[in-house]
Amino acid sequence: MFGQPQTFDTTTLDLIRHGEPEGGVRYRGSVDDPLCHRGWEQLRNSTSQSGCRWNAVFSSPMLRCHAFASALSQQQQIPLTVIDGLRELCFGTLEGLTPEQAWQQYPELLTNLWQDPAGHTPPEGEPYSDFLARVSESLDQVITAAKNQHVLLVVHGGVIRAALTYLLNIQPSDTFCFEVPYAGMTRLKIYTDQAGRRNTALTFANRYQG
Repeated sequence: MFGQPQTFDTTTLDLIRHGEPEGGVRYRGSVDDPLCHRGWEQLRNSTSQSGCRWNAVFSSPMLRCHAFASALSQQQQIPLTVIDGLRELCFGTLEGLTPEQAWQQYPELLTNLWQDPAGHTPPEGEPYSDFLARVSESLDQVITAAKNQHVLLVVHGGVIRAALTYLLNIQPSDTFCFEVPYAGMTRLKIYTDQAGRRNTALTFANRYQG
């Protein structure tokens, strides 16, 4: 696709968002709620629909990701690596609020975040530049470790959007054009030449959903 195929290492990343956590839809970057029963079913359905047997699984340390990643790694007998940098963005004072509560209390902040997430930070929250830097570093770690393999990343909606920003070289605000539902799976193929230069192709977004 980007030149003579034999000159490229190809790594396939399947990024799946965790299923629904206990407590429903809330801003929960740092709130460590576990998956509810429906969340487990969403992830099982999505991964089974894909029909994939991955070479390895990588996960955020948060319970809503790590618990399923651990179960899947045991089921498929593949290695699991937990990477702290794949945690969700910390939303500061928005943490724990439902979308309705957040819009009632912080309408201007949320409008600004949707229009320019990189330029606005919730009070006591994590700057987007710091978040993108740690996610990008974590993705580099995965790509290096998984050269020429097909791997699964069990992560968060914000992490998937950050991955699109970093690997496809698009603006953070543009990623809001992508729906990222619970247990939605998105595939990226990373082509790396002998000089270490990369090109990335988006194979599909949300083809498999729970």
